[in-house]
Amino acid sequence: MTPSSTTQQSSTSAPSITANTDPSNVARYLRAHQTLPDYYIRKGEARRKGWVASKGNLCEVLPGRVIGGDRFSNREHRLPEQAGRSWQEADVNFSCGRRNSDRLLFSSDGLIYLTTDHYRSFQQVP
Repeated sequence: MTPSSTTQQSSTSAPSITANTDPSNVARYLRAHQTLPDYYIRKGEARRKGWVASKGNLCEVLPGRVIGGDRFSNREHRLPEQAGRSWQEADVNFSCGRRNSDRLLFSSDGLIYLTTDHYRSFQQVP
């Protein structure tokens, strides 16, 4: 468990949700598998299973799951654009409760960016 993690590990020593959603860990997984880890769930599916964003109840209704995989429209054109490129987003640095402002944005052609200020600025993940 990372020192900053506030989520307790289970008796099987499974990584905490905070460690699982560390941006470098998620980016490494994306590069290796071209998809998010299985613990990510899209917003619509999470809602159907009882998640209410305003309640911050994801860890209660879907323990071990994190929001991610939904389309990111890039409507402000702040991320690189190219014909045929699409973007998806995933929550990172998550530690239960309400979602924070940290997101990993990843493209259909392998680009990965991080925002820690809810889409105001982006840093490319090397």
